[in-house]
Amino acid sequence: MKRDRYTITYRAAEMRQVMSWVEAGQSGCLVGLRGAGKSNFLRFLLREDVQRHYLEQGQADHVFVLVNFLSLTEHTEWAVFELILDRLLSLSIPLGTEQAREMASLHREVLHSRDPLIAQRGVRRCIGLLCQRPSQRLVLLLDEFNAVFGMLDPSLFRCLRAIRDTHKGQVLYIVVVSGELVHLRHDLSEVEHFLRMVSRNVCGLGPYGEADAQQMIDYLASQRSLELAPDDTAKLVELSGGHAGLIKAILSLLCNADYAGDLARLTAALDTEPAIQAECWKVWDGVSEDEQGALCALAHGARAAPDARRLLRHKGLIREGQPESPIFSPLFAGFVCQQAPPPKGGTFVSRSPQEVQIDGRPVADLTELEFEMLCTLYERRGQVCTKDALIEHVYRQQYDRMKGGVSDGTLQTLVSRLRAKIEPDPKHPRYVVTIRGEGYKFVEPDAA
Repeated sequence: MKRDRYTITYRAAEMRQVMSWVEAGQSGCLVGLRGAGKSNFLRFLLREDVQRHYLEQGQADHVFVLVNFLSLTEHTEWAVFELILDRLLSLSIPLGTEQAREMASLHREVLHSRDPLIAQRGVRRCIGLLCQRPSQRLVLLLDEFNAVFGMLDPSLFRCLRAIRDTHKGQVLYIVVVSGELVHLRHDLSEVEHFLRMVSRNVCGLGPYGEADAQQMIDYLASQRSLELAPDDTAKLVELSGGHAGLIKAILSLLCNADYAGDLARLTAALDTEPAIQAECWKVWDGVSEDEQGALCALAHGARAAPDARRLLRHKGLIREGQPESPIFSPLFAGFVCQQAPPPKGGTFVSRSPQEVQIDGRPVADLTELEFEMLCTLYERRGQVCTKDALIEHVYRQQYDRMKGGVSDGTLQTLVSRLRAKIEPDPKHPRYVVTIRGEGYKFVEPDAA
């Protein structure tokens, strides 16, 4: 039986929080954990039945506009305003013929001029037309806001704040990011007024709660014609911690011929599955260095700084009261243990932050390919990496000698360059060793 993807109770706590901002005419910030279903939440927010459920009689006066900045063709002030104007023009709001013609004319002028000031004036005028009725409220959902906030000139944010001040109580912004706004810029004083406006209200979008996770698992399993026992569903909730990306990855693996629905056999192999590792990397890359350090401490049973712990709790990455690790998912907890730095003087290779230490000696001058080669070998340390596997991971292509792929000589040259930077004596390598006829292996100093 096919199931509904989202019932009206989907993410009820977060939805009530956001709708309370909207009812109060206040802006806010959604901090969405990477891979946790942020886009699903926004699509749910756009549904008329959802707006009617939470806003009741006031729903008719509210217009929600999704502006996804992944659609930007360039990261410029003009492009941001043009995209906002384009999304405003897509609204099905009843307007007089003269108003509709003016808005279309504004958009043509903006496209023709490519002038940021003309684009800015176009957005101001368009919003003015949409907010002529005092009871009208325009909610701009600014998705994928990280790069825009981190890169563009402060004048953009001064303008957005000025538009809101002109239509106070009628225009509000909900910016959607994957991390703390204060970590995205150095010149925060230049954007202080905008930052203060959207940081007044903050809601974290972390992993799903148990009920939402079960609902998602049931829906995705039905889409894949996969029959799950109640115990299997509970196990999937536990393993994933409710993280949408991990749920999808586990169910996709469960449908593979290798596992054929055998959850017990899959569970034993999950820690090494590339799809699981990829989802864990998304989460790891989406938190700050301080938060990464706190996660490493917690994964090893140590204490974490209170501020970092508070942020992790806000993002749903840790949950108090769990009997073992407070980290939300045992899969992610295992991944974090692998990222913890060794004692001082040891060997450590980290992707995020990018850091290499070989037997206590920092190495900082690796090229992109050299670093990727070292990471690939280090992550499989003690194991032989075949030449084909190295080429596939390092060069991101299948090795095919007959079609002019990466040659043995090219790979050997890269290994030689890497050895020259990390080996005490490159002619007699201790760490990156050749396994004749097979490939290469990273040997840790103690083992060497």
